Amino acid sequence: MSSQNPPRHTRMRTAVARRFVEHVRRQQPWLSKFCDQLLEPAVETLRNGVADMTALAEAFPRDTIMHLLGLFPGDRDLVSMLVADIFPTSGPLPGQDRAGAAAMRMLTDYLQGEVVRRRRAPGDDLMSELVRAHTDCPEALPHDELISVLTGLMVAGYPQIAAGIETGVVLMMRHPDRAVFLDDPVRARLFVDEVLRYDAPVQFTPAPRIPTKAVVLSGVTIPAGAQVWPVLGAANRDPGVFSQPDEFRPGRDGPRHLSFGGGAHYCLGAELVYLEMSMLLRRLRHRLPDLAPAQPPCQRFGRLRGFTSVPVIRGER
Repeated sequence: MSSQNPPRHTRMRTAVARRFVEHVRRQQPWLSKFCDQLLEPAVETLRNGVADMTALAEAFPRDTIMHLLGLFPGDRDLVSMLVADIFPTSGPLPGQDRAGAAAMRMLTDYLQGEVVRRRRAPGDDLMSELVRAHTDCPEALPHDELISVLTGLMVAGYPQIAAGIETGVVLMMRHPDRAVFLDDPVRARLFVDEVLRYDAPVQFTPAPRIPTKAVVLSGVTIPAGAQVWPVLGAANRDPGVFSQPDEFRPGRDGPRHLSFGGGAHYCLGAELVYLEMSMLLRRLRHRLPDLAPAQPPCQRFGRLRGFTSVPVIRGER
């Protein structure tokens, strides 16, 4: 869907967007309970030592998207492995192309099997709703597009949110005076917005822009047909747009960040991102207000940001 233009993009998004949003809203009570369940092991670990927040940051959005789609919890290791191989291949940076192509085939085969299961025995999950949409009106959501949408939800459904949570935890500890935004549900969204602007979880657009005629930008000629990869992380730090862009300032005035894209391609899952990030960061602050770095976190570089490790400890230790 992200690589299509209207009218095909409009048709695909219309078939998916409302069902996705409504299903997320219905699952909020489950999400709240699940968040608390995931926090307990981290809280227990921190009674006696160090915990790495990256495991929590990945598990919450991964298991959430799997729950929304109705996938077996026992498949989480398979999903993690496949998405980890697929994600680096998208964007302008060199990726593990061979591993990514094989992983994409495996993920597609896996989802094909899940679609067949839901045709035989539909449930109340999002995948069943999308399968019903395809069955009721195949021309609105053909089978190949159904599989493509499901694949997109899996690949885009948790690595970016995990990266945002990792960055949010680090910024909570670095800026305790600004973490007070998380004490209020409304202001928590402003905290999340600034996390997404300050260090965008995804640094590049998911697809290149291709000019139909030669364009000159800052004295550089971009020929027609060239691939142009906008860098979202750089746009979010543009000093011509944002005042003091290198400062982390939740609640700042001015334009919105571009981490969700814009226009017709504005991120389908933006509300899920806000919901998951604000929920987990707020409860972390409530349960562990004295959270502190045990060691410096290790930044991840490439199209996906976030951290490869965020070791933390209770501050009174």
